[in-house]
Amino acid sequence: MNMGDLVEIRVSQLAEKTIPLKELKKWNIFSTIDDNFLQNIRIAHVHGTFGFLITTDDVVYAIGSGPIGSLGIGKSESVPSPVKIDTLCGQFVRGKSVTPEVKGALILCLAVILGRLGILTSSPALPSKQPSPHHPCLLNVLCLSLEFFTNAKASCFALTKDGRVFAWGSNLLGELGIETVGIITTPKLVKVGDGAKISQLSVGFAHTLALTMDTAEVFVWGYNHYGQLGLRDETNRSKPRNATSNITSNKIKQICSSQFSSFALTQSGDLYSWGHNATGELGIGNFIHSNIPTKAIFDTPIKKVINGPYHTVVLTKSGEVYACGSNSEGQLGIGDKTNLNVLTRVATDVEIIFDDISSMSKINQSLAKSKDTTFAWGEIHKGISFNNPTELNSLNFPHPMTLVKKEAQFMYKSLCASNYEEKGKSVLQTLETAIGGPGTDVEFKVEGSIIKAHKSILILRSDCIARKFSESWNKQDGQIELQDVKRDTFYALLYFLYTDKLYCRDVDFDTLSDLMKLADQYRETDLRKKCESVLQKQIKLENVFTIYKVAGECNAKVELNTITFVDYISSGDLLDKANLSGQEFLRFTKAWAEKSKNSGDPN
Repeated sequence: MNMGDLVEIRVSQLAEKTIPLKELKKWNIFSTIDDNFLQNIRIAHVHGTFGFLITTDDVVYAIGSGPIGSLGIGKSESVPSPVKIDTLCGQFVRGKSVTPEVKGALILCLAVILGRLGILTSSPALPSKQPSPHHPCLLNVLCLSLEFFTNAKASCFALTKDGRVFAWGSNLLGELGIETVGIITTPKLVKVGDGAKISQLSVGFAHTLALTMDTAEVFVWGYNHYGQLGLRDETNRSKPRNATSNITSNKIKQICSSQFSSFALTQSGDLYSWGHNATGELGIGNFIHSNIPTKAIFDTPIKKVINGPYHTVVLTKSGEVYACGSNSEGQLGIGDKTNLNVLTRVATDVEIIFDDISSMSKINQSLAKSKDTTFAWGEIHKGISFNNPTELNSLNFPHPMTLVKKEAQFMYKSLCASNYEEKGKSVLQTLETAIGGPGTDVEFKVEGSIIKAHKSILILRSDCIARKFSESWNKQDGQIELQDVKRDTFYALLYFLYTDKLYCRDVDFDTLSDLMKLADQYRETDLRKKCESVLQKQIKLENVFTIYKVAGECNAKVELNTITFVDYISSGDLLDKANLSGQEFLRFTKAWAEKSKNSGDPN
């Protein structure tokens, strides 16, 4: 690229607002960076093994490791410390009336799309196993999606506040919108139409959608095997093409995409969709792929649309949530795991008015927010899924830190300093971050780690802990060393005592079981009941005996719901593998018998 195509502007003073250090430290990839450096960060994003940072003086950095070209710094695949992406530094908005904060707001919208060398043809077939999901990207947020495959190459995009698009990484299917085929190792400017400025960008597995600022036109490019470009054919495009006339005459206000499908939402609230539809994600009443934008079968005005890998979720203007598409992990929230080809309202126990929705990259999960309450459904942790919206406030809407694999962290969208306005915190909000914070006066040593807490809070909240402070713990000088308890489990106990909430990582079955036992040990009945409630929803064929065994160890009550004992007895060698004592087996049998009696089940 000719450097004349880029606008290099710098000012001596930019917005001083930064992302709170404690928010950055939640992400593993930033944990080794010096605090003095992180205190000057205003935009950050994490995508698994690599991430991006933008400082208050508009310098852009990459860190971590990824496929060749994905970091935007040449052929380097791994950088343990932040390295500048020179091409992107200083790319803020020019204009006399623009405030310094807006000038400094280079918004990266990076989307990583991967292609497998074995399917890089003009019309490859869908793999026998669905590729791992990605999350679509929206303008003015830094949204990364990453799809790892053997011998895969990455594609990345950066969108500036003034509407320019930069691209780098893999361009084997035309997904960068640059005619040069191959690996692009540094950011290149993408020319959309006659220099159109872009307000939104959304990226699928290997196709891209862009919405123009002034005219609300939709441009498309990249992989088109399922008609996801909406151009009435299945031919790939390496340059941006205007697809507006094929969509609707109404003005478009939002675009988004799933793996191989595309969506456009009009100002009036109508949803148009096209592309892959094998699981019904288009919401058009069938399971047939479509290369023609088609209005979804839905009469209620829509406020927002989001996508998981193969499912679609919408928020209506009246605050209701509907979903369609793949439902393999209950991500549609309808109470079962049936795929649906029309938008269907999620099932909640009580009437809830939702404010916002989001979906997670890499997993089949959906999130929604109602005031200060976060609900989740679909795959919550490995082996754990909810078929209905379930309250999980500690998931930190809209981007929880932990996905199915604990070591993998992906942001739903970027962290931006502008989202952290200075305002007073409620007592509960203060307590949620109080452990290890100012004013701590007691230290617990658990598995070699130190957890700092407030003695007065613990004494007020727990009679059991109050007794320990006056007895056994009073005899220990300095740190209180605890044996036979895991660090994360004890932290979760403290978190509950501070907030009355389950810690987000407690969704993991093993941790949840340990926490329920610890709650019983510390006589925390309310915490034990919360654990029971979550475990109740996780009863499956392969874990029913395990759950009953754990419940029995800590005097918890877990019911069988609609399943019957006969179902389990008849399931192959389940009893042979079950590690239950006679007493435990008797307890399980009595529970089943009581449930059958109450329900009138003759079995």
